[in-house]
Amino acid sequence: MNIIICGASKTGTHAAEILAADGANVTVIDESQSALDVLADSLDVATLLGEPGTAKDLVTAGIEDADVVIAATGVDEVNLLCASTAAYLGADRTFAMVTHSTYLNRDILDYSKIFSIDSLICPAFSTARAIASHLRNPAAMKVERLVGHTIEVQQFEVTKGAPGIGRHLSDVKLPGGARLAAITREGMTYLPSGISTVDVGDEILLVANTDVFHDARLVFRTKDSGRRSVVIMGGSPVAVWLCRALENRGFSIRLFETDDERANELAEKLPWVTVIQADPTDPNVFTDEHIENADAFVALTNDEHNILSCAWAAGLGVKETYPVVSRKDYAPFVKAMGLTHTFSPSELAVEEIQKRLRRKPLSKIASLKGDEMAIYRVRVGKNAPVIGKPLSELELMPNCMVIVLEHDEHTGAVPSAQEILQERDVVFVVVREEFLDELRTLFAVK
Repeated sequence: MNIIICGASKTGTHAAEILAADGANVTVIDESQSALDVLADSLDVATLLGEPGTAKDLVTAGIEDADVVIAATGVDEVNLLCASTAAYLGADRTFAMVTHSTYLNRDILDYSKIFSIDSLICPAFSTARAIASHLRNPAAMKVERLVGHTIEVQQFEVTKGAPGIGRHLSDVKLPGGARLAAITREGMTYLPSGISTVDVGDEILLVANTDVFHDARLVFRTKDSGRRSVVIMGGSPVAVWLCRALENRGFSIRLFETDDERANELAEKLPWVTVIQADPTDPNVFTDEHIENADAFVALTNDEHNILSCAWAAGLGVKETYPVVSRKDYAPFVKAMGLTHTFSPSELAVEEIQKRLRRKPLSKIASLKGDEMAIYRVRVGKNAPVIGKPLSELELMPNCMVIVLEHDEHTGAVPSAQEILQERDVVFVVVREEFLDELRTLFAVK
């Protein structure tokens, strides 16, 4: 695979390292000779001194033979221009890194379509989404993200007192857009039907649209239904995305930002968040705000401050700490301090790219407990037997259940029983592993 990376930024450098290690032929274009020299000394990649957004330098880099172009400079507009130019010049697939929320908001305009770019990837958004998943699901045994940020999937234990216990599922009221996809009892996992019941101690797989997941979870789990206190240090773009991901989800959020102008801006932008212009690692602020009573502390400033502040918060009683750490060489220090949940924006962005590059008509997303069942992503093939029929009429149970219909790479939804599949639709299914051959036949997977 021939890959051109435009920009030797942290994300560009990490992408070059990972993709070259996977065997790709990587060429990196950047305006800084010193940055390129560092890359050439440590990685088996080609380098080109030039302007990433220009057609001339893309042609020099071999755009006519490029399978993938990744635009990863530090400027959104340059990345959009670069990826769009690469697509026009014949690159098979293009990815552009963006930081501004304007380019990800599709309500008014889909920038990826306007610029003919396959994927817009925001490292800050990917980081916020990963942290939010951990914060929202403290008791989950498995957390998987499907279809961008619109679907949540959790496997967790049912607790005593939950309203969904002991009743036929046909009588259990779940919010629209939520589905109980699997039940594990005494080591055996099966797909539930309307006459199935859920008992205390069962492990269930719950799938729901993000806006209803919290309410659906409360049907089967009550222990963590109270408001959780989260302290966020630093008003970065990651913080904004994170606050939005946690809105109306049972969280009390305090966001600390030392810069007065930025703090005022955040207070206006995030009215459901308590924004405090102060440093939470100041002992007086920590004591006055009783941060030791917080359920979680998220550090979003620089690497060193993030590591030290999370270690300090943990030592003073905060149960969950989440530092963002970009430098890989800090891993030994992070481990020595006992910080188990760290997040790297560049690594998460590259993971997003890898996930898209590896997509096939049938791909395994996750195994469920016991490995008897798994979640698969499936593209509906030509003349598939499932085409043109409502999901309720498909003979899939008890071996397979459609849990998500993917609209595009960013959005999807839990489908209704009346949903009708068409050729090239993409669905996520829970399926017994021994049913895979039948699955291939039903969805015409080649």
